[in-house]
Formats: sequence, structure tokens, C-alpha cells
Amino acid sequence: MDRYLVISSDGHVGLPPERYRDYLESKYHAEFDQRLAIEIKNREEHEKLFLLDDFNTKWRARVGDGLEGAWDPVIRNRVLDQDGVAAEVLFPDGITERNAPPFGADVGLRPFGIAPELQWAGARAHNRWLAEFCSQDPVRRIGLAVIPALYDVDENLKEIRWAREAGLKGVFLPAIMDGYAMYNHRKYYPMWDLLQELNMPVHFHSGGAPAYDTSQPGWIGTYLSEYAFWLTRPMWTMIFGGVFELYPRLKVAFTEAGGEFWFPWVLELMDIRASVKHTSGKLGDYNSNLTMKPSEYFARNIWVGCSALPDEETTESYYKIGVDRIMWGTDYPHPEGTWPATLDKMTISLGGLPDVDIQKMLAGNALQVYDVDKDALWKLAAEIGPRKAQFDKRAA
Repeated sequence: MDRYLVISSDGHVGLPPERYRDYLESKYHAEFDQRLAIEIKNREEHEKLFLLDDFNTKWRARVGDGLEGAWDPVIRNRVLDQDGVAAEVLFPDGITERNAPPFGADVGLRPFGIAPELQWAGARAHNRWLAEFCSQDPVRRIGLAVIPALYDVDENLKEIRWAREAGLKGVFLPAIMDGYAMYNHRKYYPMWDLLQELNMPVHFHSGGAPAYDTSQPGWIGTYLSEYAFWLTRPMWTMIFGGVFELYPRLKVAFTEAGGEFWFPWVLELMDIRASVKHTSGKLGDYNSNLTMKPSEYFARNIWVGCSALPDEETTESYYKIGVDRIMWGTDYPHPEGTWPATLDKMTISLGGLPDVDIQKMLAGNALQVYDVDKDALWKLAAEIGPRKAQFDKRAA
């Protein structure tokens, strides 16, 4: 075939805030109604913090009704067809897009500032809607259930089972733990066991971070410089905690680190620490939970969702990570992603590389991670996928 199959590892969906009411349990309606106007105002304020007015105005004028693809299935499929994307992994949206789930169940999924019961209510509302949204086109939509995992493991198990039965294909967990038990804690073992049994990959996404004082200088530069740390913190927690030793078929993806050159450095650091060098040997037991190097667990159990790549990113980092670990993504409908210039961005990132490597990163690796209809996706790719000839140039 002269076209590539593309599965985006990073897409975002969510309803306009007032429409989540229909998916909330009725006992939370009064709380929702009371908070709605304040929530909308807060989202507008956050949008001003994270998006310059001039940039935002020009961006919205450029993309037209494409932003409504965050909840409109017809518009979304039109955008995917134009981008040459056959299927996509669906995360919740963030507060700057104004269509995040209520009660802090957004892409940040921070375990502070909201009562756990309410965050769970918001998560369930989103999951109900998402299951409905994905059922309208199950071939193309890989929905992730929002699981506020830090509070009650029994609730986690219940919602994960429901999500699987409802057709969702994975889970999205909070990367920020903020005083709650980290993911090496034994209390999470039943959750890892169930996710492994159901073949539901675990996902962490950038966005979660400590609260910043946005009135002070330099806060945005601080956030941009360290959010990859908060995103990937569960990785070394799980590796050194022996989670992948106990659950060797568990799959985990870390998405939108904002520059994949971060991962090779972290892998090297973990391997150095696990080898118990002179400089760290005094600190105690590093590796009794491990039978392999940390980088070897990474190469078996972990994938990287590459989206919102900076212009400085080069293909060298892909090969340091391993091209069988990379899952390319558009980040639609976010302005830092590739849409509406996806093909141009795609060829800049991957053009000139070996054909087999391009296909691995565009979809081949995702086919190993997700339970999808491969035949249907290849058939769709034959109609809309980007032509291979367009990648016949040297990549960065």
C-alpha cells in the first residue's frame, strides 16, 4: 500500500460545561448548578493565563468550527479524514479549552482543591458521555476512562470494570500524587492486576502539576520547564517499586512530554541508580525489586505518546528511546499540536526515515498496545492515510 496507517496517541474530547449535567448523577446536580458560572469564569481566566489574546484570536479564526470536534462526532471525523488519521486515543480536555469535565476531572486530574467524591462524580459523568461518543464510531475512537485513582481502590476497580464493558479501551490516571500513596504502594496491586487481565493500558498525560502562584514572575517558564518531570514521575515510581516485575504484561503510556529528548536522559539516570554506584550506594536497597535494568522494563512495558513536539526535537531522540516505543500524536484540537497542518508537521518530524520505522511510530506500535479492529483501520488508511511519497525527504 502506498499510504501509511496513522493512529494518533493524543486526542482530547469533552463537552461544553453545561452539557455535562445530563451525565451526572442527580444528587450532584445542585452542586453542579451552584458551581457552573464560577467554573466557566475560572476557565476563561485560565485561558488568558495560558493563551495570549492575540494568539487565541488568530487561532480560533484559523480553525473555524474545528474546535467543536471536541464533542461533535461529525466534525471530528471530518478533521481526522483531512489529517489522514484513522483512529485516535481520547483523553479528557483541559480547563483552557473550556470543555473539560466538571469537578476537577480534567486532563490535570489534580488531587487537591476538590473533594474526592465530587472529582469521582465528574469523572463518571465524562466516562458515561465518552462511552456514548466512542460507540458512535468504535473503530476510530480509543476512549480512556478517567480514574481518580488515588483515593479508593475499590472504586477504581468498579469503574474500570464498567469502562471495559462500556467499550472503553484504557484508563487515564493522575500523574500528580500530592501526598497520596505513590504508585509503588501495595494498595494498587489489585488495580494493576485487573488492568493487566483486561488488557487496558494505563495512561499519564502532561497537565498535572503543583499549584503555581500565577501573580509572580516566571511561573509559566517554571511550569514549562518541569511539567515533564511531573508527568513521568509515576514511571520511576512503578519501575523501582517492582510493579512491572509483578505485572509483566501491564502496558503504560506517557503522553505529551513536550520534547521526547527528556526520556533518554531519564532512562540513563535510572540505570545508573539501579547499578548502585559509589555515589549512591550508601542510600540502601535500590534493586531487590528488579531482575532487569530500568531501561529494560521501559522497553517492555512503556510507550511514549509523542505530541506537541518542539521545533528543536530531532529524530535522534526517537532512536535513543527506541522507535518501537514511540506513538505519534496530533494533540487535536489543541493549538500546540499539529492540526490543522498535520501532514506538514508529520513529514517534518518523520520524513526521510526508513519506511518501517515511520509506520511503527505512526501506528504499528499503537496496534501492539490497543485492542482495535486492525483490518478496518487498514481499510480506512487505504482511503485517507498520508501517502508515503510525501515522506521522501530528510527529517530533522
